[in-house]
Amino acid sequence: MYFQPYLANEAKPAFPPPTPIVFEPAAPARWEYHVVAIDPREDEPLNEQSLEPLGRDGWLLANILTLPSGQTISRIYYYFVRQAE
Repeated sequence: MYFQPYLANEAKPAFPPPTPIVFEPAAPARWEYHVVAIDPREDEPLNEQSLEPLGRDGWLLANILTLPSGQTISRIYYYFVRQAE
């Protein structure tokens, strides 16, 4: 590594002061869960029109699970989550 000393008439580079870091204790996040179960033999799967009201209420679709029964799907589960107030 090559080191070059500063000459007397050159300005030394100015370094910004260190940024202070403050840690504040925070309570763990609380979550609410909502499950919608649909039998596709009787009802249509959720579409944009049925998902929109849930989204407006703050629900986020987290997962979809289908349970097969032989060759057909007997249940569709929609799992929603949102942060509790």
